[in-house]
Amino acid sequence: MRTLRTLLLFFPLLLLAFVSCGKRNDSLPALQRVALLANTHPDSAMALLDSLRDSIFLQPRSVRMYYDLLTVKARDKAYIRHTSDSLIRSVLRYYERRDDKKYLPETYYYAGRVYSDLGDAPQALNYFIRASETADGKDYDLLGRIYSQIGILYLYQAVYDKALPVFRKCYQYNLLEGDSAALVYCIRNIGRTYSVLNQVDSALYYYKEADSLAIRLGSNFLRRKVNGELSAYYTQLGMYKEAYKCLQMALSQMSLAERAPRYSTAARYYFSVNQIDSAYYYSKRMTEMERYSYKKEGYEGLARIARLRGNYEKAFEYFDKYLVYADSTSELVRTEAVRKINALYNYQLREEENNRLQMQNRQQKNYIVWITASMVVVVALFFAYRQNRKRKEEGRINQLQKLKALEEQKYRQSQEFIEENKKRIAELEKELQEVRTTSDISRQELLHAQKLSLEKDNEQVEAQQKMEQEAVKAFQTSAIYIKFHETDDKILEEDWSELISAIDNTYRNFTQRLKDLYPMNEVELQVCLLLKIDMPFKRIALLVLRSKQAVTSIRKRLYKKVFGREGTPDDWDRFIRNF
Repeated sequence: MRTLRTLLLFFPLLLLAFVSCGKRNDSLPALQRVALLANTHPDSAMALLDSLRDSIFLQPRSVRMYYDLLTVKARDKAYIRHTSDSLIRSVLRYYERRDDKKYLPETYYYAGRVYSDLGDAPQALNYFIRASETADGKDYDLLGRIYSQIGILYLYQAVYDKALPVFRKCYQYNLLEGDSAALVYCIRNIGRTYSVLNQVDSALYYYKEADSLAIRLGSNFLRRKVNGELSAYYTQLGMYKEAYKCLQMALSQMSLAERAPRYSTAARYYFSVNQIDSAYYYSKRMTEMERYSYKKEGYEGLARIARLRGNYEKAFEYFDKYLVYADSTSELVRTEAVRKINALYNYQLREEENNRLQMQNRQQKNYIVWITASMVVVVALFFAYRQNRKRKEEGRINQLQKLKALEEQKYRQSQEFIEENKKRIAELEKELQEVRTTSDISRQELLHAQKLSLEKDNEQVEAQQKMEQEAVKAFQTSAIYIKFHETDDKILEEDWSELISAIDNTYRNFTQRLKDLYPMNEVELQVCLLLKIDMPFKRIALLVLRSKQAVTSIRKRLYKKVFGREGTPDDWDRFIRNF
């Protein structure tokens, strides 16, 4: 009936899985159901996975990798021993390359489980630690399982002092998850750790706590798990009354895997309390077990019992078998020791290789970073150079436009401009006389308007020239002009300011127009001011407190900065006097 109910329960899921096989990319929802099913019904999860096997190869690689991960998970949950790491290694490579935050922690966990089954404790521990480092801090279920496995590995490696704090972490996460069954196992493991540390009171306390919690949960299954160990511990301590009570619970129902250790406990208990027939029964049952260590213990018990009964022939027979299995067990122990050493050595080799590869990767990354940075710097310098060159070119063009505008303005205020206009006026008068003989009135009006415009331009220029001449005459007779030309007194800051003001009034904002062409410093501006008032070269050097060579250099440099080409000091002087 129970099998029928299970089939009826999971038939819709199986049907859905088969339907999903016919559609590409539809396997992922089915796999997500498998993931949930694996936790409680791993056999059914494996059946679902098996039904998807043929169609899974048509799916994207991400789905195939998830399928492989669930295969490892379902086998682990079903207590099927892992015999190869090939499947989990391919899954690991896939999720590591993608740095998959969702599946990588669980992948690390099952890699640890695989290597635990393969007897490679160092590698298993490495993956469990990676799982703990990458797991979501709120995935209490996974973290609880991770720390449980780490603690068990520490016990297996006899690193008892490290096991205890790890099991305490496991307890905290199981408590946060609210997983009471996991808490029973965790508390039992804490008791087991205290027992190997020979802290009897603490060991008994935690074993009893685990049993009490199992009672509160109403789970005889969990009680048998706890009492199986507790009965052995009580027997070891010589507390036979308590051991008997626990042993009855442990023996009430057993799985195949639990029989050998519980037969061993029962045989030692009954031998200790001198119940030889019961001790014989359980010793005999131990000889039927597969593991040589239990066979050895069983024949040892039978030999002791036969000797107590005076049946020495049988005792020797059992003892011979004991020696055979003792030798085999010793060989297995030696093999196990060698295997552990090899596993540790291989792990160290892998770590060294990993460290070498990591160093190589770091060097390659550093090289790539250096190359990239160099390229960025080169590109940045190129663009900076290009932008600077562009700014300079734009500045040069702008400067040429300014100079061209100045030349145009200078021409339109020159006598040459007036003379050109007069020539054009004479030509217009001649044309006007010719047109008057015709009836083209519009042509007459146009020529007359052009003639009047040119005459007006000349009048304005002549008026401007007259004003400038008067301004220059007034300036050349001013006190500040005379002071700079004739005084031997020290020229003060106020004198320079007054000279600037006088020149700007005379030559229409001379200093500002000059600075628009080039941002001069104080000495350069002073040289230009003195050139503008026709100061002799030697006196210029005296007034600006510079050598004659320095003043010459200033004039030459200013010409190049303003015009963008080489020139002589005299070229600059002519420019300033006409500016």
